[in-house]
Amino acid sequence: MTLPAAFFTQPRFRAASPDLAKLKGATNLTLETPGARLALALDYYRVEVFKTEVDRDLACGSTAHEDVRYFPIGREELISAGNEIESVGCGHTLDHPDFEQVFEPIFESALRYLVGEMIETGRPKSGPVATAVISIARARYTITVVAAEDWFNFSVAGICLFEQIEPDLLERTSRYLEEQLILRMSPPTRNAKPN
Repeated sequence: MTLPAAFFTQPRFRAASPDLAKLKGATNLTLETPGARLALALDYYRVEVFKTEVDRDLACGSTAHEDVRYFPIGREELISAGNEIESVGCGHTLDHPDFEQVFEPIFESALRYLVGEMIETGRPKSGPVATAVISIARARYTITVVAAEDWFNFSVAGICLFEQIEPDLLERTSRYLEEQLILRMSPPTRNAKPN
């Protein structure tokens, strides 16, 4: 799915970071690996999408990680680099008035992926089936589909590794995602008859 017409920021990593040299040649990374903090940041920070240029510009600059800064980037540049909706995060928090409009295509893409994995898996007895990670305002939310006999259950876990995010916002956003999963993944009730 292509990127929406919007405003984007891109994380860039400081080439002179001392941790970059420590990671050279490292395999089987652990938290004890020298430079592991930068390795986590490379995976953690994602391109972000915003509804307005003003919001995008406010999000540019330093992050909580000393070797990561956000810069504005154009949609066309991202598309030519092969970025699609699956690779971007929502820059707005749950409380922002433009959150739902910006977040909708990102969430739809994650749902499409999860449903595809559920269908491909068939009917496993139990255990994790698929996982999607969504970035919202520099926090990460992992949605896991877990098979339990004849049922698929969903779990959502939010985490912030570097940024200072209020625990209440992290919890409310996780609840919002759980509610959206219930609404969108439950069977339709149109023309349903009471038992």
